[in-house]
Amino acid sequence: MSLAAGDSSDQLVLPAKVQANSACHWSSLADDGSRKPMTSLLIATRNAHKAREIRAILGDGFLLLTLRDFAAAPAVVEDADTFAGNAEKKAVTLARWLEARSTAAARAPGAEWFVLADDSGLEVDALGGAPGVRSARFAALDADPKRNAGDTENNVKLLRLLARVPWEQRTARFRCVIALTPVRESAVRNSSPVCYADEPEVRTEFFEGVCEGRVGFEPQGQNGFGYDPLFFPDGYEQTFAELGDAVKGRVSHRARALWWVKERFLRPASQ
Repeated sequence: MSLAAGDSSDQLVLPAKVQANSACHWSSLADDGSRKPMTSLLIATRNAHKAREIRAILGDGFLLLTLRDFAAAPAVVEDADTFAGNAEKKAVTLARWLEARSTAAARAPGAEWFVLADDSGLEVDALGGAPGVRSARFAALDADPKRNAGDTENNVKLLRLLARVPWEQRTARFRCVIALTPVRESAVRNSSPVCYADEPEVRTEFFEGVCEGRVGFEPQGQNGFGYDPLFFPDGYEQTFAELGDAVKGRVSHRARALWWVKERFLRPASQ
């Protein structure tokens, strides 16, 4: 997991929205009337749909940035065999990239920096769990396994493979695994008496969410992305693409994983 080739800068170039408004470093008042420093989260994606969904679910209380805010951030090849492996690889690579630069100007005194990376996909029982971790590359696997395919391509392939599968056997689930890796300043990193105890992999926490449902027979709905137009979550007669963000923000796999992330930050420090 190395930095991007040719990227030798040791200073973090902050997004204009952070430089222009230092007030965004601070959250609402704490119980004692003081202002609490706002936790900064770098969401490890350039996907605008995913970033918008994560922002809506996490809500206020975080300074949320994405890879679109950091043009020099290294690209990470998602070649692990599990959702957790891909999420961890992205989170750890980006945390190390940030740690190699000064993040002091991007956080209020006492505030925390984290990289939040997720990997998710659709697991179809009739296909032995496929497309699974290769959900984004599903339609491109035969020609170019490293290339992500378009949503339409992936949906067409999925429907073709399930053409003769009846409704009761089209059970599936969306699964999301989030990796949360803290970004430490050099003084904190160098204070560890045991080198390996401070490695980003050791510091990474994982959160998982699952949404059970079925795959439909044709795309329905104009909202969402990926396999949303085909997926009927249990308890609903509409696809994710028809239900809209409000419902998806409550029952989706990503929403459920993010709920655990929010719970983690709400826990008292002693727990």
